[in-house]
Amino acid sequence: MSAAVTVIQQQPLMSGSNVWSTGLCDIFDDMEIFCCAVWCYPCLFCRTLKEFDENNCLCCIDGGAPSPVHLALRYGVRKQYGIQGTLCSDWCKVLFCNECSMCQVAREIKRRKGQQATIVVNVQPAAVPMQSTAYPGHPGAQHTH
Repeated sequence: MSAAVTVIQQQPLMSGSNVWSTGLCDIFDDMEIFCCAVWCYPCLFCRTLKEFDENNCLCCIDGGAPSPVHLALRYGVRKQYGIQGTLCSDWCKVLFCNECSMCQVAREIKRRKGQQATIVVNVQPAAVPMQSTAYPGHPGAQHTH
């Protein structure tokens, strides 16, 4: 007798929205992200990279204005989630509103990842009927063990 197999699959819900879930200046929408940006911006940067499944060490080698890694992250998030915008608008937000932009990106990743549906499927083995055999000489008679 074999055990049941459980399959768990994570799928992002389709929100159908092609805009950011929060505005650039909605910094108080998520106080955890806001506080992290205020007291330890590099920590938020590294954590956001990790949440987006990128190497979080990229924030350590980043430099310049606008931040090339931040710009690439913002662009990647936009493309991943189908958010409208342009590279030029991303560049302006990273250059002139760096902290607000990072908070917006972090909030977006957090919200989109939080909207994942968990699908659990239990697969039970098919019941196998007992095979019966007829006694020789007695057609239709069944023998069970």
